[in-house]
Amino acid sequence: RRRSHRLTRQRVFLQMKRDCFDTIHPTAAIIYFGFALAMPMLLLHPMLLGISFLSALAWTVQLNGMRDALRFFCRFILPLMLLTAILNPIFNHKGLTVLFYLKRNPVTLESVAYGAASGVMLGSVLLIFSCFNRIITDDKILYLFGRIIPSLAVVISMALRFVPLFTTQAKKIALAQRCSDGDPASKSIGKRAKSGLFIFSALITWALESAVTTADSMRARGFGLHPRSFYTDFRFDGRDTVVSLFLAAGIAIFGTAAGCGKITVTYFPKFRMNPASPLFIAACIAYALTLLIPVIMNIKESVAWHCLKSKI
Repeated sequence: RRRSHRLTRQRVFLQMKRDCFDTIHPTAAIIYFGFALAMPMLLLHPMLLGISFLSALAWTVQLNGMRDALRFFCRFILPLMLLTAILNPIFNHKGLTVLFYLKRNPVTLESVAYGAASGVMLGSVLLIFSCFNRIITDDKILYLFGRIIPSLAVVISMALRFVPLFTTQAKKIALAQRCSDGDPASKSIGKRAKSGLFIFSALITWALESAVTTADSMRARGFGLHPRSFYTDFRFDGRDTVVSLFLAAGIAIFGTAAGCGKITVTYFPKFRMNPASPLFIAACIAYALTLLIPVIMNIKESVAWHCLKSKI
């Protein structure tokens, strides 16, 4: 009985550690991700880019943990951001404020500002996409688009599914080759290239075999026959309604400010940004609270869980 009680408590704890936004209805989740991905790309406003980047980074830390999130950020996101910020002023010479000349090519303040904004925008989008990959699973994609565009929904869900499968299978092939032929890192460049080609060839063969098996399985299960039936385990409950209302309010306030021209910025030929106004401040607050909905939900659930755990 004690062991059963301990296992039950561990199961509840694991469920509580799950991201809260993962349990939100797919319709509300896809609206959130659409808004979070579109705004940084459409409006390169420095204030909005900072809010997008910090909120996406905070959610990434909650999803993956501080150590893994920082490792992912330093290995992939930060180099791409720095590369974008450095290359833009080298190849883009627009702008009136010349800082210095690089081999007779002017480096302007406006191009530097635009490169920095583009780098932060790229980092924000990549971080949001990493969260999207964790939250929007293949079954949610089939639920959202299965009735409208069933073929495309199946292709997207299969593509999202095969990315982690390819990574896992490549690690298995590399481990098997290392056990049979030694560590490739201790060999010459030619042998390491040959080892990489062998892994790639084995991975492609496995992918083709898996594609044939998947196609046969789908055909045997009657895929493409009409009429089709759909099963869904998603229900729109009260919490989804509250989240949807908050999303609608934040998008409405932000859209009103953008429609009134209170969120404008121009980088060329001279950097100009709209002056701060009450509507602009309200839009920034609404934008930040909208993007921080997953973070706020996780903090709320974590506090509630610690309060319940302290009463045990």
